[in-house]
Amino acid sequence: MDVETTGLRWKTDRVVEVAVVRTDAEGRVLGELSTLVNPERNPGATHIHGLGAEDLAGAPRFSEVLAELVHYLEGAVLVGHNVKFDLAFLAEELGRLGLVLPDAPRLCTRELAMRVLPGLGEYRLSSCCKALGVDGGHEHRALDDARAAAGVFAGLNKTGFWRTSYERELAIAAGVAWPVIEGPSRIAARGEAQASAEPSPLGLMAASLPEGTSNGSVEGYFSVLDEILEDRRVTEEKADLARRHVEAAGLLRGDIVAAHRAYLTGVARAALAGDLGGGLGASDLARVARLLGLPADSADQALVAARSGAAAPSPGSTRPLRPETSICFSGDGEPSKAALEARAVAAGLRVQGSVTKKLDVLVIDDPHSLTAKSQKARAYGIRVLTVPVFLALARLSDKQ
Repeated sequence: MDVETTGLRWKTDRVVEVAVVRTDAEGRVLGELSTLVNPERNPGATHIHGLGAEDLAGAPRFSEVLAELVHYLEGAVLVGHNVKFDLAFLAEELGRLGLVLPDAPRLCTRELAMRVLPGLGEYRLSSCCKALGVDGGHEHRALDDARAAAGVFAGLNKTGFWRTSYERELAIAAGVAWPVIEGPSRIAARGEAQASAEPSPLGLMAASLPEGTSNGSVEGYFSVLDEILEDRRVTEEKADLARRHVEAAGLLRGDIVAAHRAYLTGVARAALAGDLGGGLGASDLARVARLLGLPADSADQALVAARSGAAAPSPGSTRPLRPETSICFSGDGEPSKAALEARAVAAGLRVQGSVTKKLDVLVIDDPHSLTAKSQKARAYGIRVLTVPVFLALARLSDKQ
C-alpha cells in the first residue's frame, strides 16, 4: 500500500492519493485499488507527487473512498515501504471522521530490506527495487509505489534469508475488526481529471477558424498568448480576446495551429534554459500544450524541437518584469519560497510578504491555487504568474 500526501506532517497535512495492491501469501496480485483524494486544501508538494489543484478539484473526499479502501484492507497484513508513514496519515484521516485505525498486523519493506540486504547502504524504495530486479514504475505515484512495495516484499521473501510464511500475521489480520462503512465509494484514478477535462477554449477557438493559412503576421498573436497564458489558466474571456485579435489580423486555422506549436517550443526552450526539462518544467509544458489545444504528444515534440535549436518565440518577452516591480510569492512547492525570493531580489524586484492592492505581481506554485494570497490577488486584479513563468521572466530580466 502507499499514500501520497500534501506534506510530511501527518497531523496537519492530508492524503491526495491512496493505492492498495492486494496479494496472496506468494505475492500473486488479487486486486488493485487506486484513487485520488481531494485534500480540501492546496495540494502541497506538487513537485513530488505531480498532482495539482486542477487534478484534485473533482476528486472524491477521503470519506467517499473509505468504503472501498476498507474492503481492500480488511483481513490483510498491511505492507508498505516505511509503512508507519502511510498508516499515520490513514489514522489521522480516519480520526477526522470519528473513526479509529484498527491495530492490524503491518510489515515494513524498508526495515525488512535492511535485514535481508545489509550491504545495500541506501534503502529508498527505488534502490530496493533495483537491487531485487523489481519494476519500480513512476516514483511517488501511489499505485506504482504500492506495486513496487509488493514486488520488493515478494523479492525479499524469495531470498529465503528472512522467512516466507506469514501464517501467524494472516490469522491475526483475519480477526481484526475494521469500521463498517455504509454506502458506495467514488473512485477517481490519476489522469481521469485530464481525460474528462473540458476542451481547451483556445483549442476550440482554433478549430472554429476557416481552414488554410494566410500571409498575416502572428507576432501580435504571440503577445496575446503571453498575456493570457502567464497564469496558466485560460477562461472563455481570454479565449475571446484571442479570437478578436485573430479575426482582426485575418489569420486562419493553419496559422494559429502553427503559432501554438511554435509558442510551445518556446516554452520548452525556456524550460531547458532554466534546467527545468524534467519535473516542474515537464509538468508546465504538458499544461501549456493542453491549454493551447494541442495533442498530448506535443510536449515531447516541443522538447525535441527546442533541443534541435528550432526557431521559436521567447514566451513572456512582451510582458517583462521591470526593475523595482513589487512581487509576492504564494505556495510551498519547489523551488522553495526563499529561493524564489532570492531570485527576485537578484533580478532587481522588490519582494513583499503579503498581498495588498499596491502589489504588482503574485507568483503561485499552482494555476488553481486556493491560498488566501491567490484569491485576494485575483479579487484585486493583480497580475498573477506561475513559478515557471516567473523564472523565465527573471532570466529575461538578467539579459536587459
